[in-house]
Amino acid sequence: MRVQLPIPSVLFVSAWLLAGCGQPPPATFVLNEKATKLLIPEAQETLKQVLADNFGDPNQLVAWQKFPIDYGAAQPGPDNKDRDADGWRLKEGRNLYMQHCLHCHGVSGDGNGPTARFLNPRPRDYRQGVFKFKSTQAPFKPAHADLVRVLKEGIPGTYMPSFVLLGDEKLGMIVDYVRWLSIRGDMEIKLYNELAAAGATPKDVASTVENLLQEAKEDGGKRPGKSELNRKTIDDVMKGINDGLAETVETVASDIAESWAKAEEPESVIAPKVKRTPPSPASIDRGRKLYLSQVQGKKTQCADCHGPAGRGDGPNTEQFWPIPGTTPERKYETVGLHDEWGFPQQPRNLTRGVYRGGRRPVDIYRRIFAGIRGTQMPGFGGTVLNDEEIWDVVNYVLSIPFDGKASAYPTEVETEPKAEVADVRKQEAGDRGQ
Repeated sequence: MRVQLPIPSVLFVSAWLLAGCGQPPPATFVLNEKATKLLIPEAQETLKQVLADNFGDPNQLVAWQKFPIDYGAAQPGPDNKDRDADGWRLKEGRNLYMQHCLHCHGVSGDGNGPTARFLNPRPRDYRQGVFKFKSTQAPFKPAHADLVRVLKEGIPGTYMPSFVLLGDEKLGMIVDYVRWLSIRGDMEIKLYNELAAAGATPKDVASTVENLLQEAKEDGGKRPGKSELNRKTIDDVMKGINDGLAETVETVASDIAESWAKAEEPESVIAPKVKRTPPSPASIDRGRKLYLSQVQGKKTQCADCHGPAGRGDGPNTEQFWPIPGTTPERKYETVGLHDEWGFPQQPRNLTRGVYRGGRRPVDIYRRIFAGIRGTQMPGFGGTVLNDEEIWDVVNYVLSIPFDGKASAYPTEVETEPKAEVADVRKQEAGDRGQ
């Protein structure tokens, strides 16, 4: 089936409407559980409508051009029947995602596919826009090349396999669809927060109604019915929301678009200012002392999570940690660390030499420099450790599987990371233009 001609969305005339066919049984995007629990039904419906207007549904996608995603410009021609209308890349990315990724990551990208509950660690929930393994500075989204690399190499020690056999073009399509899902989920969460801040929660409505009843009681006049005040309060809240809805959506979308665009700038890449220190016994020993926080003024506390021998059994794995954002504070029911999604998180057992974010020295450097988003692994670059000290820790970490006697990649000379990323991005751009 041909993709339908461009049709503007309700709120934004810069969107293309893409029709799909040949899909599995009808699939739908589910509303974030947080919104369904904490927003009043009227606000939930408004949120659903905004998302539908600007992103569509799994079988009727909307490609909002505001975001830095290659949706696929039309390539008319007798040999391009599947590419003769704008938006073909998003549609093909959707088809590939449904085939290869949905069973773990879910239709909505919420990490809750049909096989997800059997996996440990759990598949990534893209909706927060949080990705663990990337080359960019901590505040930024992953670069396009980062996500391509994950698809090519998989994530060692997890159920995420390599899809390198799909080829660069198909991998690029999947990455853009994953980024589109992440943008949609990020929009949902940020708009939820805006609606909640505007008073569209059952708690806020109930509080307003009680205040109005109290005021009527103090005035001594006729007391209106509680249901009447409840309806009026909800109507007032929703009127205020709807009056500024288009501007709110535009502002939130601009912020998200900018965050993804910045990830592609060379300045966002974590690039060591100095090359890797040769992994000599002296460097490994310096790294060991830093790892164990035995250097004055250098409290890395690595051993608190990873253990003194690097076995992932530090004292932090034996505590009951508080759940962030709970009032009054509550603690997790299971002992040990938890990630941003609330799932148990086991610190890496460094004796095994398995590194989920990549085993190149520069990969380990970036984990130490910026931390790992979505986890309790902090970053030490620019605050606790300088570049030379980070390389010493890298050399020690890479020596742990060898009992500290030698470091992995002993003859490795790291090329300029910025140039490396730039070359990958240039290659990807060429692939998409073919």
